[in-house]
This record gives sequence, C-alpha cells and structure tokens, in this order.
Amino acid sequence: MTDTIDTEVTTAQAFEAVRHELSLLHNAVANLTAARERIPDHTAALDGIDRRLGHVAGRLAAVEQAPAIVLTPTEIGQHINRAAEAVRVEDRRMLDTARAALDRSAGQIESVVKRGQAADQQIERQFWCVAGGVLAGIFLWAVLPGAVARSLPASWHVPEWMAARTMNMEQEAAGQRMIATAQKSERP
Repeated sequence: MTDTIDTEVTTAQAFEAVRHELSLLHNAVANLTAARERIPDHTAALDGIDRRLGHVAGRLAAVEQAPAIVLTPTEIGQHINRAAEAVRVEDRRMLDTARAALDRSAGQIESVVKRGQAADQQIERQFWCVAGGVLAGIFLWAVLPGAVARSLPASWHVPEWMAARTMNMEQEAAGQRMIATAQKSERP
C-alpha cells in the first residue's frame, strides 16, 4: 500500500505540477496576447523610415558616381585644366572679335575725323585762294590798265581818257584841273 500511496501522491503531485505548469503557460500566453495588444503600431513610422532610407540610398548612389569621388585628384586637375583652356580659348575668341570691332570703329572714327579735317583744310585753302585771287586781281587792276594804256598808240589818248574817267570829268576840264594842281605843287 505504501507503494500505491506513494505512487498516488506522486501521480497527484505530478498532475498538480502539470496543472500548475499549464496554468502558468496559459497565463503567459494570455499576458503575451495582452502585451501584444498594448504594443503601438509602428507600421507608418517604419514605412517613412523605409522611404527615407530609399532616398538616402539613391543620393548615396549619385554621390558614389560623382566625378569628385570616382576621379583621382590628378584626373580632377586635368579636367579643370581642360575646362579652363576651353574657357580661355572662348575668351580669346571673344576678345579678338571685340578687338576687330574696336579697330573697325576706330578706323571709321579716324576717317570721319580726317574727312572733317580735310573739309576744314579745304575751306581754309579756298579762303586763301580767294584772298590771293582778290589780291592778285587788285594788283593786276592797279598795274595792268596803266601798262596796257601806255602800250597803246599815243594817238588814242588812252592815258588822258583814263585820267578824265578817274576824276569823273570831261577830258578838257580834267586836263585844266591837272595843269592847275601841277603848277601849285611846283611852287615852293
């Protein structure tokens, strides 16, 4: 009987232990479900983080492909030198174009100034030519009639006629006046 009592106690204790274990397991499962229901839903936050990580990954890929990362400092320097040379060539072309336009403009201005100076010089030359012509005309008008009058035959009486015309008198009256003035100047 002791054998049976020991076995019953042991069996009863075993069932009690299993019941206790099942009760603990049941409580643990119930608590896990309750705890799970109390955990907030992080799906929206995780979706946002996932999208941001996607953007960061895209940017990182772009940065990894950037020439500053892909090229060595020597290659970057060579690229900079080539770009600078291209810009200098373009600048040189633009400067040459501007210089040619400036030279053309300066030439046009110079030709306008020369034309103006030539016109001024022409006007000055014309003035001097007119003045010289007037003086030559005056000189010829003063000398030539007398020379021509003296070269004509004496029977034409051209000098006497010119004297009368100069005095605005008839020849006889002019002659008398000339004789009278000649006698007065001979007296001391």
